[in-house]
Amino acid sequence: MGDSTFFFNDVGRLGAKRKRFSLEEGSLNPHKEPASVIPDARIPASKGLRLNCDTLDVVVGTGVHSETFKVHELALCDRSGYFRNAMKPEWASQRANPRVVELPDDDPEAFSIYQTWLYSRQLAILPDACDTRDAGRGKRQVGGGETESVGVGAGAGPSHPGGDSMSDSFIAADSASGFHALAYAYVLGERLLDTSFQNAIADAYVLYARGAGSGDAATLKRYYPSNEDIRIIYEGTSEGNPMRQLLVDIWSCRGKAEWLSEGEAELPRDFLLMVTRALLKGRPSVEGLTRPWKNRHVQYHGGGGK
Repeated sequence: MGDSTFFFNDVGRLGAKRKRFSLEEGSLNPHKEPASVIPDARIPASKGLRLNCDTLDVVVGTGVHSETFKVHELALCDRSGYFRNAMKPEWASQRANPRVVELPDDDPEAFSIYQTWLYSRQLAILPDACDTRDAGRGKRQVGGGETESVGVGAGAGPSHPGGDSMSDSFIAADSASGFHALAYAYVLGERLLDTSFQNAIADAYVLYARGAGSGDAATLKRYYPSNEDIRIIYEGTSEGNPMRQLLVDIWSCRGKAEWLSEGEAELPRDFLLMVTRALLKGRPSVEGLTRPWKNRHVQYHGGGGK
């Protein structure tokens, strides 16, 4: 569209001048509206994916459960410190095929999430709206209209005030293979030294914890990591990892006693210690509260309490 500014001659005492007249400011547009919002897709050229290269074969998993992914070498090496090191000549030359990198301890579904994110910056976890295969699987009621999911997926939608960030049709459940894909994907990001990928997954967990619904606060559901997710993340990360803190915050703020009885043996000791410490620090003042041992002592006696 061309420029909508016109110029008119105005002859006065000081001679001829040109006036500016804009359609936006004139009578042709009496109700001026703000400019439309355009999502800015521009990025520095240095941050673009380099795809003018050969692909690597990344073999994830072992045996019949393994899967081979073909990924552009430069795209991987630009994002992952692990692959940058793996493709250095001194390391690549030690493999039978320098163009093959094996990840035997990782989950193919988790790497599939990473591959999609690598090319699109999206976490492809949400099931289709019409997919109800997992409806009712991997969830437990935690009261107050809320639900905890076992092995939640990832939500990349925007979060709105009130916690409505995803569709009601979303079912957060285990994958068909039984893997807790999002937790394994976070651990994969730790191995690949890709912090930005891990941050995207952490944001997905936050979206779940804030709630998913259609906008009616009465129908919102919040999804929390399962005990198995917590175990996976703690075993695959080191002390001080920020994702550990998110898990502790969820339990210390929203946790319920019955969560302990579901897979209690799976919960790492370090996690339980951090939750206990957070609860003690956040406990209100005990001044003025009746101490249970002050008025009654026989409750601590054996033999029937006498």
